Amino acid sequence: MFNFNEVHKYSKDLRILYVEDDKNLMEETFELLEDFFYETITAVNGEDGLSKYIKFKENNNSYYDLIITDINMPKMDGITMIKHIMEINPEQSVIVISAYNDSDKLIELIHQGISNFILKPMNSENLMNILYKTCKAISNQKAKDSYLIQQSKMASMGEMIDFIAHQWLQPIHIIKMQTDLFEMNNNKNKLTKECINDYIETQISQVNHLVNTLQEFRKFFRVDTDLSIVSCKKLIEKTLLLLRGKIKNKIDVFVYIPDNITINVIINEFKHVIINIINNALEAFEENNIENKTIIFNLDETSDHIKLNIIDNAGGVPKSVINNIFNSYFTTKKEGTGVGLYLSTLIIDKIGGKLDVENVDKGAKFSIILPKI
Repeated sequence: MFNFNEVHKYSKDLRILYVEDDKNLMEETFELLEDFFYETITAVNGEDGLSKYIKFKENNNSYYDLIITDINMPKMDGITMIKHIMEINPEQSVIVISAYNDSDKLIELIHQGISNFILKPMNSENLMNILYKTCKAISNQKAKDSYLIQQSKMASMGEMIDFIAHQWLQPIHIIKMQTDLFEMNNNKNKLTKECINDYIETQISQVNHLVNTLQEFRKFFRVDTDLSIVSCKKLIEKTLLLLRGKIKNKIDVFVYIPDNITINVIINEFKHVIINIINNALEAFEENNIENKTIIFNLDETSDHIKLNIIDNAGGVPKSVINNIFNSYFTTKKEGTGVGLYLSTLIIDKIGGKLDVENVDKGAKFSIILPKI
């Protein structure tokens, strides 16, 4: 028998949506659920539940951790509601409350990916057992995702330090050369006013470049969870600045995106996604010994979505692994972690989008699909 503390250990930080049209059953169950969960929101039917699910996502930029729902309800039944929710968030955890005569419907729901089901009339021991298993699985997955994010941040920090070194080498080299030249002319009494002014202008220009680069990298590491409406083209160009040391004079990058296209994203996290995709292209260029390296950014639009495409000519993704590259810990690299693209899918999914990949002529096309503003 499960006691309160065993279940509460995994449920205490979770937010749930409880959908039930039977008022008496809702009140009884709500009192129980309220003791276990951080927040319990109720809805009286599928239509109400779907509306509250969407509103929660808009207000919190995250999903409910768990949905507990009945099947037979007025206006919109539980099956229809779950279908709509799974289209929004395929990873949503759902427990279905079902009568014995709903077995055919349960089979359909199991195929849709529900986490578990409870048969009516609800038995407290059975309810505790289901809640324990489901909440433990949710908490473990959240801990795993948190670990992956931390692991990715550490990897990104190493990459960023490398990027900073690339960015700073040239201006530091110029400053050193200009200083040596200044000293040489001074020793030979050949310093003119024009020479001094040129030296000052060059030094100021290079120092400004160093400062601007550092500011961009500092912004990249700031924790930000707020959505911002930004120019898609400018955000890509700012991200490319972070990578300039790696791609300048080595790769032809073309950004075919209109100036007036805006997207609603978490800026630093979105930069992280673009960097992950470009890093994969850079590694593929080296592995496949590509000479004329090219990366193209362009857009496709529908009435509802913007599709940002990042296309390279690095040889494409092997057919044997293309369906797995977004899975956690999946990697084909000797020193790879399998975290980058998985984390990228979490970031894009969090803002209501989708990350996709396909092979095209001579390379791969990664597509970030976002809701239109």
